[in-house]
Amino acid sequence: MQVILDTNVIYSMMDKDDRQHLKIKKFFQENNDFLYILPSTTIIEICYLVRTRLSPHLEIRFLEEINRNFNLEPVRDADIFRIVEILKKYDTLGIGYVDASIVAIAERLRLNKILTLDKKHFEVLVPMGFDSFDILI
Repeated sequence: MQVILDTNVIYSMMDKDDRQHLKIKKFFQENNDFLYILPSTTIIEICYLVRTRLSPHLEIRFLEEINRNFNLEPVRDADIFRIVEILKKYDTLGIGYVDASIVAIAERLRLNKILTLDKKHFEVLVPMGFDSFDILI
């Protein structure tokens, strides 16, 4: 099964003091046969959070392990147009570029399975072609 990832799941996995850490760790251990899609747009957010809240060493370790643990999915030119549409459609929700890019990439890949701790947004965001996101945690 293919699953798209949100920034907060990766951060929680790296921060052993995060209240969701054990839950996320258990999910990955129990589902190591899934293909995890990491939108390239999340990398900057993850690196910033890890560097400023944890350590520069962990930021480097994350970057070293991206290709071993995830299928990195870049934003394509057509995704940018869709991101703008999503931002306009959900302008009162307060989402930003990264969340909108996750939706656009999920739509392009025809995926609605997502790992996110951001239920406030992703329970409302509806990927084209689906009734909702299937939030796996």
